Amino acid sequence: MNDEAAAAGVIRDLFDHAVSEGFRAETVEGASDVEINAMAAAQGVDMVPAAVREVLRILGRNAGSVLAGTVFGVRGPDADDKQGALWSLEEAAEHEIRDPAGLLVVSEAGGYSYVVIDGSDVGKPNPPLWEITESGVVTRRRESVTEWFSLLMDRVVQEKHRLAEDRAKGWPDPAGEKNYRWD
Repeated sequence: MNDEAAAAGVIRDLFDHAVSEGFRAETVEGASDVEINAMAAAQGVDMVPAAVREVLRILGRNAGSVLAGTVFGVRGPDADDKQGALWSLEEAAEHEIRDPAGLLVVSEAGGYSYVVIDGSDVGKPNPPLWEITESGVVTRRRESVTEWFSLLMDRVVQEKHRLAEDRAKGWPDPAGEKNYRWD
């Protein structure tokens, strides 16, 4: 198995585990490769790392509760979000992003924070993720896309446990509970 297939397989396994723990897969919608390529092209990027592509295949059209409150997927981030990330990067006194022009914005939160892949890493199957804030703080947030996605899926599973505890105390949350199977 090559590195790209391995990275995609890890992403798929992480998602399948969350589903086996009760997350309803039908609450998210994946994107096609054509849509993924168009999103990348809108940002002026030729390649999408295999791990990111697999995440987008799972929840790129609608991330549902997994990434609530962020701009994510094939309907955005777009060229404007990338420009916002680049402007924020210009505010940094120093940073370790080697290819700003080629970076890929993975998600954006309110114009204040951008999760990106360094342009020099977009050809890697499972690259590190960086966070760029509006104030110019640049931090290497995760060592890989699979690490980031693992944390997302852990939160999804933990949310079901929290909802179950609240339910047992007589505090149901119908809006949150609809994302899970309760059989």
